[in-house]
Amino acid sequence: MAKRARKAQQTRQNILDAAAVVVGRYGYGKASIGRIAEEAGVAHGLIYLYFKNQQDLFDQLLPHVGEAMLRFIAEVTLDASTFAERERKGLDANFEFLQRHPALHRILNEAAFFAPAAHQQYLRRMAGGYTRSLQRGWATGEIQGYDESELEVIAYMMIGAREYLLERYAVQGTVITDLPAEVKKTYLRIVARSLGLDDSLMFPDRGAHSKSAPRAQP
Repeated sequence: MAKRARKAQQTRQNILDAAAVVVGRYGYGKASIGRIAEEAGVAHGLIYLYFKNQQDLFDQLLPHVGEAMLRFIAEVTLDASTFAERERKGLDANFEFLQRHPALHRILNEAAFFAPAAHQQYLRRMAGGYTRSLQRGWATGEIQGYDESELEVIAYMMIGAREYLLERYAVQGTVITDLPAEVKKTYLRIVARSLGLDDSLMFPDRGAHSKSAPRAQP
């Protein structure tokens, strides 16, 4: 029985992985059950043993691939002792995962229209983790100048900033690259300054060199 359950779980996983590939390649609008079944190497009708219909599959796709990224970021930042360290490592992990799994970008963006409930659920999940990181920094006195009630708003603003930087500097068709070093540096400096942190905390290897050099006088 346990063996059968494991096989069923693996089949479901394979179907979701195949759906991620197909949606990443064609978008939700052209991600037919037939295409997904072909990618997964299963019979068309088998998919309906695991999902009620195409919409049910779409609704479960974003949580499936999105949770994988959140787990990856959590693992990378597990040993971080400060908010600044968590933000720096989290940013690197975020883009490392997207480079490995570029389909997630299209899945997330198009889900707002094709799987809106899953999209909202995932955004709340992502913002919740970010808010908890901010709360830890706020509780230790790292983050200055804000009430605790404002931290969720800040979390959504930072998530939005990352998304637009991704669109502008890292998306190249179906390929995602890392953010240029100078873009990362600017983002981290803005985060640090807006939260009352010393810039150097974001760049431990560079220390004072992370601060802007004074302009030469004419």
